[in-house]
Order: sequence, then C-alpha cells, then structure tokens
Amino acid sequence: MLTEDTETTTVCRCNRLFGEHTLHPLACVIDLSKPCRRQAVGNDCYAVLLAGCRDGDGCGEPCACDYTSAAALFAQPGRKITAEGSREGRLLLFHPDLARHESLGAKLGGYTFFGYDKAEALRLSAREKRLLERSVDYIDEELHWGIDRFSRQMLCNKIELTLNYCRRFYERQFILRHDMSLDTIAKTKAAIDAYLRAGRAAAEGLPTEAMVADWAGHSAAYTSDMLRHETGFATADYVEARRWAVAKQMLLGTRLATAEISARLGFRCEATFRRTFTQLARCTPAEYRHR
Repeated sequence: MLTEDTETTTVCRCNRLFGEHTLHPLACVIDLSKPCRRQAVGNDCYAVLLAGCRDGDGCGEPCACDYTSAAALFAQPGRKITAEGSREGRLLLFHPDLARHESLGAKLGGYTFFGYDKAEALRLSAREKRLLERSVDYIDEELHWGIDRFSRQMLCNKIELTLNYCRRFYERQFILRHDMSLDTIAKTKAAIDAYLRAGRAAAEGLPTEAMVADWAGHSAAYTSDMLRHETGFATADYVEARRWAVAKQMLLGTRLATAEISARLGFRCEATFRRTFTQLARCTPAEYRHR
C-alpha cells in the first residue's frame, strides 16, 4: 500500500529495514516476504510494488472486468511505502539520480501511473505477472553482477523495459474498463457542464485538474489518462472542449447575447470568443445561432 508522505529514505536504509545487503546505492529489489523492522518507510525513490491480490494486500477491490492474479502499485519520490498487508511480492526501488543522465531520465515523466492512487493499481493476468516477475529478475541479476562502467546503463535499460510493460498492461486495462470509463466520463462531463452553465468560470476560472479528478472519483493522473484514452483529450483540453460545446448549446438553447455567453464561460473578452469560435466552427456565433 502506498500513502502520501514527505519523509525520505535511501535505498541503503530500506535494505537495512528488510535485512538486505546493498548491492547498489541507487537501486534495489526487495523480497516482501521477509520481515521489515517498520510497517512504513519514507521514500525518495521511484517504487514499483508487485503484490498478490489477497484481501488486505492494500490493492483495493478489483473491478469485475479486471484480472486477479496479481497487482502492481507505483509511487513517485515523496510517497510513503507501507509493507502492511504485503505478505508476498517484490519491491523495486530506484533513485532519480540513477536515471538522470540516461535516456530513462527523460522518459520518467511519461510514466504517469507513478501518480496513480492505490485503488488504481494495475491488475495483472497470470501471464503478465510472470513477465513482470522475469523483468524484475533481470534487474536483480544485474544488481548482483556488480558495479562497473556498464552498470548504470544496463540497470536503466532493464528498468525502462519493466516500466514499458506496465504501460502496455495499463493500456490493456483501460480497454477492458471501457464501459466503466464511459460511465465515469458521463458523470464528469455533467459536472463540468453544470459548472460552466452556472457561470462559475467567470468568477472562479475554469475547472482545475483537481476538481475534475474529484468529480471523476480518481486521482488527477488517472483521470487525465482515462480521458485521453477514451476521448483523445487530457484533462485541460477536455475541459476546453466542453466549454466550446456548452457555448454552442447556449447559442442554440438560450437568448443570451454573445457577450453574456462569453462572460459566463470565462473568456477574456467577447472579441476573443467570436474570433476563436469562428475558427473552430467555421462560422460566426450569430451564423451558428441562426442555422
């Protein structure tokens, strides 16, 4: 289970807590079946936790369309790792400094699942579980090889392979959760549209990523990825798309002046609204209204 925290620790410290020898100061693979001296440890590393799916393992309840052979949870630096309930599995830790001057360092921001909540864990099939276990084995073998001038690149390559598998499996999970995602997006769309129609954008600005995530009932990172998968838009772009959709609805369904619609939807000025609307709709607001 992963919980928010600002406490930090090092790979060496985490190894000591689990009674492991430190093979590399910037990366480790830990067997979670071993006893830990503390239930929770701070973390200044990226963490990948491969866990079983037993009750109490901190992975939450799977959806009906999910696989149930295992689960993977992820944490970015600054989040606490809790060993409570993790009676089996393995923990991969790697410090950002390991990847800083390797290609992996430039790609870490693309692995958005490091920002997901524990309830948004990756649910694995038996085959996917075996593949990730082998991938982590390759990392462990490299750690046991020893440190030389090839170590950093080899470790980063193997970690990147592991993360790419996780990204592929999350993509598969989004496909299986398509119907659930559509229900969530419908609820979220209704909340965004109601916010816009009420004129709140004029006083409070457009809905933030945090607000949209709250309406969706997910983390901001998961919400953005779900929207991108189903609609092609990340959160901010989706909100903007809804603003223009509501603008069209207001033009057709109300007698409000264009200036009033522009103000309610939080546009800087009517001229900006008219110009951008004309570019998007290929007609002016007045022409759209009287089609």
